[in-house]
Amino acid sequence: MIGQLRDSSPRRTGPYETVARLGAGGMGEVFLAVPHAASAAPEGPRAPYDPDGLVAVKAIRRDVVGEPAFRARFRREIAVARSVASPYVARLVDGDADAEQPWLATEYVAGLTLAEAVRRHGPLPVPAVAALGTAMAGALAAVHAAGALHRDLKPANVLIGPEGPKLIDFGVARIPGATTMTSTGLLVGTPGFMSPEHVAGGRHVVAASDVFCLASVLVYAAVGRDPFGDGPVAAVLYRVSRAEAELDDVPAELREVLADCLVVDAAARPGPEALAERLAGLAGAGLAGADGAGADGACADGVDFAWPAPVQEAIDEVRRDVAQLCAAGRPLLPLPAPPAAPPGQEPTPTWSPTALNAPAAPGSPAAHELPTMGAAAPAAATVPGAPRRRGRRAAFAVVAAVAVAGGAAGALLALFGPDSGSGSGDDGAQGGPAGPGASASSGLPPARLIAAAGVDKEGTDDRSGSVPQYPEQRPKGWKPWRGSFSHAPLHCAADTRAVVCLLTNGTYEAIGASDGKRRWTSDGRTGDDGDTGGEAYVSPTGKLFMPGDSLAPVVRGGTSVIAHKGLLQVRDSASGDVRLSARPPEGRYFSRALLGDGLILVTAEAKPYADGGPQGAMLLAYPLRGGAPRWTAPLSTQELSGAELNGLYGAEVVRNGRVYAWAAQGLIALDVKTGARGGKAYDGEQCLSVMAVGRQILCSAVVTGSSDFEDAEEAGTRVTRLNAGTLAAEGAFAFKAPPVGKGGMVPPDLVVTAVGPGSALAYDAEGAKLLVAESKKGRIIRKEPLPAAGDGSKRVLSSRPLLIGDRALFADHTSLRTVPLTASGGSRTLRVPGAPGTREPKQAGDVGVIADQLRPPTVLPLGGVATIVYDQGTVVSVRIPS
Repeated sequence: MIGQLRDSSPRRTGPYETVARLGAGGMGEVFLAVPHAASAAPEGPRAPYDPDGLVAVKAIRRDVVGEPAFRARFRREIAVARSVASPYVARLVDGDADAEQPWLATEYVAGLTLAEAVRRHGPLPVPAVAALGTAMAGALAAVHAAGALHRDLKPANVLIGPEGPKLIDFGVARIPGATTMTSTGLLVGTPGFMSPEHVAGGRHVVAASDVFCLASVLVYAAVGRDPFGDGPVAAVLYRVSRAEAELDDVPAELREVLADCLVVDAAARPGPEALAERLAGLAGAGLAGADGAGADGACADGVDFAWPAPVQEAIDEVRRDVAQLCAAGRPLLPLPAPPAAPPGQEPTPTWSPTALNAPAAPGSPAAHELPTMGAAAPAAATVPGAPRRRGRRAAFAVVAAVAVAGGAAGALLALFGPDSGSGSGDDGAQGGPAGPGASASSGLPPARLIAAAGVDKEGTDDRSGSVPQYPEQRPKGWKPWRGSFSHAPLHCAADTRAVVCLLTNGTYEAIGASDGKRRWTSDGRTGDDGDTGGEAYVSPTGKLFMPGDSLAPVVRGGTSVIAHKGLLQVRDSASGDVRLSARPPEGRYFSRALLGDGLILVTAEAKPYADGGPQGAMLLAYPLRGGAPRWTAPLSTQELSGAELNGLYGAEVVRNGRVYAWAAQGLIALDVKTGARGGKAYDGEQCLSVMAVGRQILCSAVVTGSSDFEDAEEAGTRVTRLNAGTLAAEGAFAFKAPPVGKGGMVPPDLVVTAVGPGSALAYDAEGAKLLVAESKKGRIIRKEPLPAAGDGSKRVLSSRPLLIGDRALFADHTSLRTVPLTASGGSRTLRVPGAPGTREPKQAGDVGVIADQLRPPTVLPLGGVATIVYDQGTVVSVRIPS
């Protein structure tokens, strides 16, 4: 699909003028372009573009160019790509590895990717899958004959166009830093379309690996889902390494031939020529005459292509858009940002149903119009008791993609430069940390500290996992207590007044932070639980299904943000009184929220699987005092995939007068007052976590031993220090993860949880250990054992380790422990009175009904006391051992 250029998009790349944006990948952005000579002079009418001159130009990211030996590899691969000749491979037109910004141009295919076709229109019929496979096997044969490997065959790299399918993006150099994980531990990339050799490391990938990947793509085309499921990357990679594909739903005609390709032994798989021959017999003459098939199918090498009617219509739509663009003879320029609305006035919509480009000169053709994200004007937040605008209430989506019990690949990082200081935050309330007993003082007024108090399982609002303990933040009148929630908790947060949890039955409950007594409840269930049976559960593919609201609570300074029947609500933490409510824009639902700088920063996503509505996700900034959004900003303008649903995109942290948010193009910085973008997006890698430490923004990314590496030994973790204003990379440190097990697989099971001015914490799920490292060089200085599940899964059953002053803090189902951040010194253990103790779960593993699983507790430390929320609803609040 073609889209508008962005402010940061180059207007010219090599000898080409960029006229539209096609997408982005790990190495750079892809643009629709025409030869520069085809552009008219700036003055006077513009001549139409020649459709035959259109090319897809990939402009390589400038930071990638600095990678050692990149240009040499890129130059070699351009030469190899020139020698590939196949009607089913997008032809290389030109490329320049020596340009300041390297680029390559291929023929443009006016169509949609296989991923888009299946996601929007469902699985393909058997003849279409067989014809597709025949063509792609022929394409692989041509690529292999040229001495190249594809290495990244996935649905997004197969284009379905008017002349049949085309393979794209082969032979492109993979770079250290590319990853398949996000800040939530979800899959956004394609490990499900790797081969066992990819998992073992880049040097193990052979021609038969491409055949394995092609079979995975054909399974996806036939059944509409990834053959190895989704969920935590560790689980997917494990299934890939053992070739445990789910083939039960594959049509019988295709099952045997695809099963022969999806075996661990690379030598036992058929070659691409043999695979093409077997699939060609299944394509048959029936494809061209299939009921409802399009009429524009092309024929090459004896294979007929006529796609199902909805797919053909989508191809035709792209062709019409391209024809309009060419007739206008003008690039799709970005829309100008609307002026900031005066305080208290309704803002104009950020996005309108259609986008007009720069006005045409007199006498020239009308500027090309294409639909953009057609969001309605965001609704104002309303204060209870005030007149409310009537309108249709958007139903809250109940299907969400989440990490199940994720591990993350990699190793500890050197996170700070020599001049890094402690995290301070804009509110000034995160100053010098006190020890576990909260004996130190910040020097700040108590009211300011109480207003800044808020913690969840990842720490405070800077997401660094470092939680200073101030006496002023201890709940007033606190004494050790034991309480309970009425149901199993899912997400919890606390301030000095209340502990608020979203429960697995879709309701919210709050208990007092000082005494554990019930304060208030919110039941937003509509009575229609769908297929959940009234309980949250995780499907075998790693998706969460909720019976009610699913927005994780945000709690800070006496304010709680939750959802209620699809509405965003701000409540008093202690009483539950509703201070204000806001409806999502039409066709959207609220999926993620953050409090910062007097704003509620909430993501509004398009409802999944809804035809004709808006697409993508947007960020809205509601004032805490009520009223219309102060500003909105687009996070994604494309249809969201399953892994992008329910909170992948959104605000990560508010610091330095900016909102740092994860968007489709990477990490972006927005002015907290206006929402204006500052600088370019950081897309050097997909951040596993984003942290604010002092005035630095840190992006930690994980890289597995896969095709992203030229060498398996390069697998590990990278943390990049970003300029707080421009998000330009200012340095990075990487630690390699030693491969383990057969085939040298790198285990994605080491999670960095906290960083501070001198120390960093992580837990190693494989070895069930807490790791303490010094944060300047990443040197591990201490290892402590952690409790793990006894069901053979090796799942760590302790809470997420946090930094509290000069010690690490975590809990299991019996005890609360603190560990010094030094090589010597003893840990301190408190056996928690009233803790549930170890137990046998009703079900093993990480799928099924969540309330029946054995899950780690959540520790919420404030003011020198730790409130521990256990997986079955028991809550205990005790002093932190000092």
